[in-house]
Amino acid sequence: MLHLTPGIFASFVKDLNAARHSHHLIQINLPLSDCIAKIGDKTLFGPSVIASGVEHSLKMTSGWVILVEPKSVYGKQLQSNSCAAIKINTAPKSNAKLAELIHTVGLTKLPTTDLDPRIGRVLAQLDACFNAQTCLKPSHFSANTIAESLYLSPSRFLHLFTEQVGIAWRPYVLWRRLICSVVAIQQGNNLTQAAMLAGFADSAHLSRTFKRQFGITPTEALKTQSAIN
Repeated sequence: MLHLTPGIFASFVKDLNAARHSHHLIQINLPLSDCIAKIGDKTLFGPSVIASGVEHSLKMTSGWVILVEPKSVYGKQLQSNSCAAIKINTAPKSNAKLAELIHTVGLTKLPTTDLDPRIGRVLAQLDACFNAQTCLKPSHFSANTIAESLYLSPSRFLHLFTEQVGIAWRPYVLWRRLICSVVAIQQGNNLTQAAMLAGFADSAHLSRTFKRQFGITPTEALKTQSAIN
């Protein structure tokens, strides 16, 4: 089971044995059985958080691994945990929905507010591009260009977008492109085709970016997964 949405990558794993590595995202480990996370000279055995960029290894018989964008509303809530054991509300099921996982670790959603129509138009434009798998090159999503089209200064647009969406503009667009590549592979495209559709120079560029973000390649992410939600 795999949930992939801008800002969060959550994967249910079995017999995971990950050698020492690091990645950009904050990691939450929610084991359902045996688990050993080694972080420097620290060893954690239960639910835990691993900070962005920190080298670690992980052995988990079964459970959830959740990766969170640091520049998101959830990432900011996790910053104070650094690398430490955490208490959870309830043990998550293997088929848990993303909302249930978020509740399990005590993260708080953005307050419900009416979406600014200008940000709504930007998101609709992005949805149209990504859903059609066209115009995905990063240059098409320049913050300066979009801000100008909305009659906003770049700084005001970036602030408003983060405030409304809960994740900063640049990481949001990167997440959307990476999600696009995964969906493209699921739809039968090879890695080179998926890279082109998602606006990466080639398959190597996609794999490097994906691994830097998530700690694994797109192929590895999909190898044992059956659903994107």
